[in-house]
Amino acid sequence: MHKLLSIVFVFLFLLTGFQIKAENTLIQGNAFYYRGKMIEVRAYTDLFTFQTSVLSRMLIPQDGSFKFELDLEKEGLYLINIGRVNAHLFIHPGDEYTLVLPEPAPIDRYEPAKDVFILPEIFEADGQLNYDITALEKTINQFLLDNAKYYGRSVSRKLIPISDSLTAALKEKYADHQDSYFQTHLHYRLAVFALQTNHSRNQVFEEYFAGRAPAYRQLSYANAFSLFFAEYFDFLNPKESYRFQADVDSAIRTGNYSLMMKSMERDPLLPNRAMRELLAATQLYELGTERKYQLDKVLLMLDSLLMKAKDEECRIVAANAQESLNYLAPGTLCPDFEFTDLFGNINRLSEYRGRYIYVQFFDDFDAETLKEMSLMKVLKEGYGTEVAMFSISTEENIRKIKTVSDEYDFEWFFGKALSPRELTLSYDLRSLPSYFYVDKDLKFVKSPAPSPGANIEKLFAKSWNSEHPNKALRFKLQPPEVPEAPITEPPH
Repeated sequence: MHKLLSIVFVFLFLLTGFQIKAENTLIQGNAFYYRGKMIEVRAYTDLFTFQTSVLSRMLIPQDGSFKFELDLEKEGLYLINIGRVNAHLFIHPGDEYTLVLPEPAPIDRYEPAKDVFILPEIFEADGQLNYDITALEKTINQFLLDNAKYYGRSVSRKLIPISDSLTAALKEKYADHQDSYFQTHLHYRLAVFALQTNHSRNQVFEEYFAGRAPAYRQLSYANAFSLFFAEYFDFLNPKESYRFQADVDSAIRTGNYSLMMKSMERDPLLPNRAMRELLAATQLYELGTERKYQLDKVLLMLDSLLMKAKDEECRIVAANAQESLNYLAPGTLCPDFEFTDLFGNINRLSEYRGRYIYVQFFDDFDAETLKEMSLMKVLKEGYGTEVAMFSISTEENIRKIKTVSDEYDFEWFFGKALSPRELTLSYDLRSLPSYFYVDKDLKFVKSPAPSPGANIEKLFAKSWNSEHPNKALRFKLQPPEVPEAPITEPPH
């Protein structure tokens, strides 16, 4: 799950039943160090699952310039995306914006399988929304850094009065701000600040949440809501008036949506039906992501929420949660991809339908990758007739791949991804090497799968036994021995 203190601003873009006048908005700038790559303007469909929709895209030319003219309706934060590189921009429809995207850090050029958040230089033609929110964040973050010594139970009482002074000063400073979006943002950003500075839950609820409908379009609301109800289904909440954790656990395991909602009604901090339903959607999404319950049970509860939720925005969160949880889930079809083998031939993963497949995605032959490949070599000796093993690089050239595989006697399928960017996105590769285990119908058995060792061998053994019920396993279920000395990384 996303850690609240590291969340970068996102924007909720929802279609509503009433008409809002769209205004032509210009977004232009330069991304010289990303020339030749696709740049997109995206809108977030909700703040809790971070699903996005593409508004427009173009290839960045060799001079690095880009320009978008969009008819936008909603004020808020949009995403400028280049692969996994994300820049964020608050937009007031009808305004003009000029962005200069800085040169990426060297490590970010060669490790595309991670999120890289960059804060671009922004020039607004009319509004000051980006500057005002940035100034607000700098003020609060500097306060937290300057007063870190007051964190902890023994001194936290000293933190509250000085944080209250800053809160009062910020309210006074922005009291006459004309932008209603900013005023709502400020309200819930101060709620997050109150939670960060050890104010009581009851106090925060009364001041910032009581009597208010969910502000779905505000990131600061999503952050405050998520922090206030952090891991709600994992602990006994509320701690004194009623302990309903057993009821919630039973409700999810049996697919009893009504029992779950009735249990939540007993929390005095959840008097609002819309808040209860939003909390159910976000917590079910978290539980499904962490696989704390059977996925089909979580999806069943989300189905009920989709049919019964009061707010359309909450139903969108639930639908996005379902889509996200189903993506790359066990039992779903794996994305097909093309790769070049060691002889220059172009292959597709789908050509190996009919065998179990264990695929490793890696970037280069660093020491850790080679160490894991040495374990794959042991597994290949035991299960190679039943499991087809692949090592697909997103970076290395074929000559280097062939040289290294020959040097270490790696005798399974090696190749170079034909479209590394598409592969990274379709398999959601956030770190490399990453592993996936696929059955004979090209459906995921485990996604992502364990790295080479005892855990993946258990899955191999299960597949072996299903095919050969009366044939003994070649290996015992234990990690193969690893050489004590690290494998030397080959020269680049």
